[in-house]
Amino acid sequence: MDETVKWTNLTRQEIAELLQEQGIEVSVTVVDQLLERHHYRRRKAQKRLSTGAHPQRNEQFENIEELIETYQAAGNPVISMDTKKKN
Repeated sequence: MDETVKWTNLTRQEIAELLQEQGIEVSVTVVDQLLERHHYRRRKAQKRLSTGAHPQRNEQFENIEELIETYQAAGNPVISMDTKKKN
């Protein structure tokens, strides 16, 4: 991800309306130009295709289960965390 890009969830119209509430009259076109000038982008929902099943998918969970059992048998606590890879 480009760290210089800032994100907004607001539409151009919503931004124009919020500015109007503060007494600043701007058109959607001007909002568009301001967003561009200040490196803002509209955050969009992305649909991703499934990557499909991996032949060794179950193997990793079996390995994790075995490790958990080993740690718990030794009297150690186990914490489960689920993380997602970010591109």
